[in-house]
Amino acid sequence: MENNIVPNNEERDFCEFQMDLADFELSQEDLQEIETLEFNALQTSFRDISSDDESENLHVPKKRRRMVINSDSESDSVKDFVLQNLPTSSNTYTKWKNPTGCTARVIPFTEPTGMKFPFSRDLSQGDPEDFYSLLVDDSLFEIIAEQSNLFATQSFGDKDFKPCSRSHTWQPTDKHEIKRFFGLILFMGLVKLPSISDYWSTDDIFQQPFPRTVMTRNRFELLLQYLHFADNYNLNPNDRIGKIRYLVNLLNDKFKAYYAPKEELCVDESMIPFRGQVTFRQYNKSKRHKYGIKLFKVCTNPGYTLKIQVYSGKNIDIENNTPTKIVLSLCDELLNKGHTIATDNWYTSLELAYELLKNDTHFLGTVRKNRKYLPRKVVETNLKRGEFVAQENDCGITVLKWKDKRDVLMLSTKHTDKFTRLNVRGKAVQKPAMVIDYNKCKASVDMSDQMTAYSTPLRKTVKWYRKLAI
Repeated sequence: MENNIVPNNEERDFCEFQMDLADFELSQEDLQEIETLEFNALQTSFRDISSDDESENLHVPKKRRRMVINSDSESDSVKDFVLQNLPTSSNTYTKWKNPTGCTARVIPFTEPTGMKFPFSRDLSQGDPEDFYSLLVDDSLFEIIAEQSNLFATQSFGDKDFKPCSRSHTWQPTDKHEIKRFFGLILFMGLVKLPSISDYWSTDDIFQQPFPRTVMTRNRFELLLQYLHFADNYNLNPNDRIGKIRYLVNLLNDKFKAYYAPKEELCVDESMIPFRGQVTFRQYNKSKRHKYGIKLFKVCTNPGYTLKIQVYSGKNIDIENNTPTKIVLSLCDELLNKGHTIATDNWYTSLELAYELLKNDTHFLGTVRKNRKYLPRKVVETNLKRGEFVAQENDCGITVLKWKDKRDVLMLSTKHTDKFTRLNVRGKAVQKPAMVIDYNKCKASVDMSDQMTAYSTPLRKTVKWYRKLAI
């Protein structure tokens, strides 16, 4: 026996509406009017959007509608249906106006900066080794030696080595030898040769006297083979970077222990070149090293790294991998102090600006023109070189587009549309103050990237965690 379900009035009306749509087609004018109504209504709904949905990075592509209309009364019905199903709550956050220069919020920065006491006193006459030892001390070398010995022992029990394998020559290491090993790694970063074996070559072209005074090539490659940072039998199976998690956390603790950052901070990513097999290896065709492991980091001038976070791929709960959450996670201990955080257009959004303002932190960055809720007047205006257009809202957020060689679209919670006069190659030029300050903030990451460029020639067959740690 069939169950007869009687639709209620709302369901019946909606079904009739759908049937009516099958018989008419919208005109171009009607489509434009509906899109305008949708945009105006959506502008008022930003706070109702969950911050967990990072699809806000890009506009959803507009789909072509094909509807059918035969009369003005039917057209009105369609528009009424659209309006009834869109949020209409008021929100001054997305109401833009011409800049007055008075809405930018002033958040004072009063924190001490520079090397923390007593390290600033103890290292006033220090050499590079003293500074290196602050971050990588003997206790860390001791841990690496212990874990490397443990991994070697576990490997001998799990594998059958060939009689000619150099693994049979393995002898337990200690912190002193590990320290020399890392010294050679630093040397290889400064003196570039095609391969590791070339550092022990007797060829007149490649010959380097220093490495063989530290250890033999076989011993170096054996240490590299068994270099380890955690016990494989005690790893969290859900943590993709568990093999270096302790090392990353330890370094982050040391980064913040010795240096107080300046007002300007910059969040960006770096690519550690790596072509081996790992699930979270990244590919970026615009980079010199197209394959690698991505690091997110926050830096301050003059190129000091305050915190790093390894990108371990999507669908991982351990890390917050959306742009807004990455910035908030990296800077969680730097909020509510009056800092100014700069990012590039991958991170920049109105949501992030608002979140940082709520935490007494200024925000500055380049922004993609297809980000949600940006002022249309700024995004769509065509400019000639030297011209600019800007709008602001009552939250203290300013969006500015300035035409230099190309369009530069910026968002700031600290700046207005003020320009600053500069002397460039003997000529007086004017640039927006927010562009000048953004370049200053980005200089810290540029310096940090320059330091990481002194990488070693380790072959691609080295395991990812060794390449990343070294």
